[in-house]
Amino acid sequence: MEGVLVPVTLITGFLGSGKTTLLHYILNNNHGKRIAVIQNEFGPTIEVESALVQSAQGGPVDEWLELPNGCLCCTMKDGLVATLEKLIERKKGMLDHILVESTGMADPGPVASIFWVDSELGSTIYLDSIITVVDAKHILLHIENEIEAQRQIAFADVIVLNKMDLITKKDYETVLDSVKSVNSSAIIFPTERSVVSLDSILNIKAFNPDPSRIKFEETKCLDCKESHDGHSDSEHSHHNHTEHDLHRHTDSGMHTYGVSTISVDFSDVSFDLGKINRWLGNLVWKESEGGEDGRDQFWGEMEVYRYKAMVNIYDSSLKYCLQGVHTLFSVDESTIKWGDGEKRNTRFVFIGKKLDRNKIETTLKECYHQ
Repeated sequence: MEGVLVPVTLITGFLGSGKTTLLHYILNNNHGKRIAVIQNEFGPTIEVESALVQSAQGGPVDEWLELPNGCLCCTMKDGLVATLEKLIERKKGMLDHILVESTGMADPGPVASIFWVDSELGSTIYLDSIITVVDAKHILLHIENEIEAQRQIAFADVIVLNKMDLITKKDYETVLDSVKSVNSSAIIFPTERSVVSLDSILNIKAFNPDPSRIKFEETKCLDCKESHDGHSDSEHSHHNHTEHDLHRHTDSGMHTYGVSTISVDFSDVSFDLGKINRWLGNLVWKESEGGEDGRDQFWGEMEVYRYKAMVNIYDSSLKYCLQGVHTLFSVDESTIKWGDGEKRNTRFVFIGKKLDRNKIETTLKECYHQ
């Protein structure tokens, strides 16, 4: 097992969405995988996390892991990765996957960043994906009133749309539109009692440089004359014309919320890798060139939570992929070559709050290779 990395999946979701139900289903399902689950509950006095480790025989084995800084939802856990690495060392060859359940009020971004940063430092674990469990019965109320619920959906690679047995088909369509208005790039699985194929949600390698994962699905707006597929009619297409933001409505008359998804597309132009990295740093780092005031003055109140892209980099035969969470990002070459005669289209997808598509598109054009 030397050199084998153990994937970590972060499971988040608002209070009562069914996260614990999903974990219990995973632990009791006869899937043959050996999975450790780090659970924590919301509360100011929680200092001990319960890790349920599934044995080779399929039965859970209780272990208690003390994390030094208390509740996962409250602070960045400098000791979390070290604790999990000790668990892996102690259970060498006995773990296939680790699930970390964040509290219902947690912002998954900082927690996910822990694992991503550590993977760059030669850790024995790596971030596989972020799963958000959504309560289909109550999500409309939650995302209208709770920014945490919006952010949890925004960060998701996979959305488990739970409690489908409690809503009608018409309600489902409204809920689906609402969720997609926040994050239209996540994979969505409607479920009852959080029952979902584990092969669909585990080991999906969402943060690997894979161009096929750069997806975007449009949701029509009342102020959009037609639906777009993300490309304009011009050979030099630039962006889609639908942006879901605060005070917009879908065709169903449903309200959309402050967190939204936009995509910006470019055809047959190549980008400079150094310029792209500097542009991203200026976008997401408060301490970028010009200082905090300079950054805020240009980008305003825009917040970017998740962002990804497939990029045509100058003088490369390989497709490049961007993955970003909060202020952490990586632009890496994939193993997939541009095909002979294939149009070298670039697509950026941004999920965040108060996104300014015009500013993003205009400044990205400055990253062309000259």
